[in-house]
Amino acid sequence: MKKLIFFIFLGIIVSGLWAQQFTIPRDAELLESTEFKNNGITYLVEQRYRLLSGEILYAYYNVDGNNITIQVLEQIPILAIGININIPGMPGYREFNFGNDRRLLVQFMKIMKLGEPMGSTGTNRTRARNPSLSDYIFRLSTVGINEYVLLLDLYDESWVLEHRLKRNDGSIFSIDTTRIIWVNEYFE
Repeated sequence: MKKLIFFIFLGIIVSGLWAQQFTIPRDAELLESTEFKNNGITYLVEQRYRLLSGEILYAYYNVDGNNITIQVLEQIPILAIGININIPGMPGYREFNFGNDRRLLVQFMKIMKLGEPMGSTGTNRTRARNPSLSDYIFRLSTVGINEYVLLLDLYDESWVLEHRLKRNDGSIFSIDTTRIIWVNEYFE
């Protein structure tokens, strides 16, 4: 009786694994296909796909190319969110437009260890405070549409936060800029 129960459970597990189908979504864009070889003989194929959500899907196929053995999803790299702004003859900028979403901007600054300078210490190091929604630079104006844009200068890797105030027709009314620095740790 115990053997029968064992074989029933084993059959259920094997059929469950056999029935498990990994599929690649139809709207996925193939980015790269790589063959892994040993002594010139392919033993594994890796394909990278970009999904509509921006995530990267890694699919690994066996030698025949007919079974997906492993699928891995990778989140969008945080620097891939930005848009390159090219300036002829110059390195240009990388622009991170957060619209009026200050929460996303503050989280991004914390992840990237960016902050508003507080002043310098005796060792000529600049200190920065931990970004918070209560900071003066994140105050919303009641007139017009607020837009926060973080710019990375690709020449010297310096950061600037632009607070753009737009009219209802989309034209820019005013721009306030704040120097942002990268730090190892924050000071309160």
